[in-house]
Amino acid sequence: MRIQKRIFRATREGNFKQVKKLQKLLSGSREAILLSIRRVTQINRGRFTSGVDGKVYRTNEEREMLACEILNTKLKVYRCAPVRRVRIPKPGKMEKRPLGIPTIRDRVFQMIVKLALEPEWEAKFERNSYGFRPGRRCMDAVTQIRINIVDRKGYTSSSWILDADISKCFDSIDHEALLQKIPVFTSIIRQWLKAGVVEFGQYYMTKAGTPQGGIISPLLANIALDGMERLFGSIRSSGKYAVPSQRRGNDKGIGVIRYADDFVITAPTRERIVNYVIPKIRDFLGSVGLTLSGAKTRIVHRDEGLDFLGFTIREFVGKRVRACLVQPSKVRIAYHLNRVKSLLDENKQATQAEIIDMLNPILRGWASYYKYANSKKVFSYVDYRMWVMLWQWCRRRHEREGKGARWIVSKYFRRVRTRYWTFADAPEHALFYAGDMKLSMFRYVKVKGEASPFDPELNEYWFKRQKME
Repeated sequence: MRIQKRIFRATREGNFKQVKKLQKLLSGSREAILLSIRRVTQINRGRFTSGVDGKVYRTNEEREMLACEILNTKLKVYRCAPVRRVRIPKPGKMEKRPLGIPTIRDRVFQMIVKLALEPEWEAKFERNSYGFRPGRRCMDAVTQIRINIVDRKGYTSSSWILDADISKCFDSIDHEALLQKIPVFTSIIRQWLKAGVVEFGQYYMTKAGTPQGGIISPLLANIALDGMERLFGSIRSSGKYAVPSQRRGNDKGIGVIRYADDFVITAPTRERIVNYVIPKIRDFLGSVGLTLSGAKTRIVHRDEGLDFLGFTIREFVGKRVRACLVQPSKVRIAYHLNRVKSLLDENKQATQAEIIDMLNPILRGWASYYKYANSKKVFSYVDYRMWVMLWQWCRRRHEREGKGARWIVSKYFRRVRTRYWTFADAPEHALFYAGDMKLSMFRYVKVKGEASPFDPELNEYWFKRQKME
C-alpha cells in the first residue's frame, strides 16, 4: 500500500507526529480493511481454522457480511474474544507447542493494526534481525553468520559463538514492557495480550506473553527483542551502522544475528562471551520479562559449529583454503526422512500416482529450502534413502502375489531424461529428486543492510531481487 511507504519515510525522517496521523488514517481506510479480510480469509494458511466462536468465512457472501461488520466497528469500541488454545507437536520432539488461535474477526483487526505498525518498525528494526520480516528469510541470517565466522578473504575476528535459547519466549514477554515501546494502538494491543485462553472449555487469564497463532504476535515479539544488537555498539554517535570489526573496546568483533526468538552472537574469545556478552544479554532480556535457557544455551568454537534454523554451520580448514560450511542439519534430515516414511506407511493402498502427488510438494519444499547450502552430498543421500523406502513400499504392495524384482522394476521404475530407476508412472509424471538440482546455479545474495520493501527509494532493488528468486 502506498500509505505504508509514507509511514516508513516519515519514520526515517523522525516525523513521528505524521507517522501517527498516517497510521490512524490507514487503520480506518476501506482499502486496508478489505485487504486484511482477503489475507485472513482467503490467503493465510489458517483461513479455515476457527477461534472460540467456531466461525469461518468461506463464501463471498460471508466475507461481505464480515466486511460490513468491521467497517461499522471503530477501534475505540472494539472488544476482542479469548483465543482458543490447541497444542501441536514440535518437529522432531515429543513435547507439544501451545498455539492460541483468535477468532477470524479478531485476526482481521490484528491484520489492520499490523499493516499500520509494520512500516514504522521496519524503519527502526536492527539490520541483523531477520525473522518474520518482509523481504527477509532464514538464509539471510545463515549467510550473515557465515560472514561473521569466515569472510570472503578467509579472515575473521569471531572464533567463538554463543548459541542462545530464550526460555518460553512467546509465553513470557512482559506486557507492560512491550506496550511502553508502542505509542499507538496501545489499548487494542493490551486487549489482545490480556484476552485470555480457552482450553477444553476452561478459561484462563494471560498475565504474560503473546499468543502463538495470532497474526500480530511475531511483530510484537520482534518489537520486544529489538535493541539486542545495539547493546554492542552497532550504532555510532553519528547514527551510522558500525560493523563488528569497526567497533571499540569490548564491543569490537561482537556480532548479533537474530531470527525471531532464535539468536547467535559471535565474538573473538570465549572469555568475552562469558564475562561481557552473557551478562548484558541477561539484563536486556530481563527488562522484557525473558530469561536465557541454561540447559539449551551453549558456547561453541567455530570448528565445532552449531545448528541454526535447520542448518549446521561450521568452519572448514583445508590445506589452502578456509571456509564456512553450511549444510542441512542431521536432525532435520532425519525428520524429513521420517516424515516421508510415515506418509508411505499410512498410504500402503494408494496408487503410484497418488504417492507421487503426495510426496512431490514435500520433496520440492525441502530441497528448495536447502538449495543455497552445501547440500550436494546430502541430497544424494536423501535420494538414496528415498529409493530404499519406495522399493520397500513396492515390495509390500505385491508381497502376497509373489511378484519378483524384475516385475516391480518394470511396473514402478523407468528412465526419465538422464536418470535411471526413476519412480514414475509416466515420463511426464515422475517423483522429484533433490539430487537432480544443479546447485551451482544457486548462489544466495543476502538482503542489503537495512533495506525494506516499504522504502520508496528501493523499488528497483526489490524488483530485481524478486526476479532473482
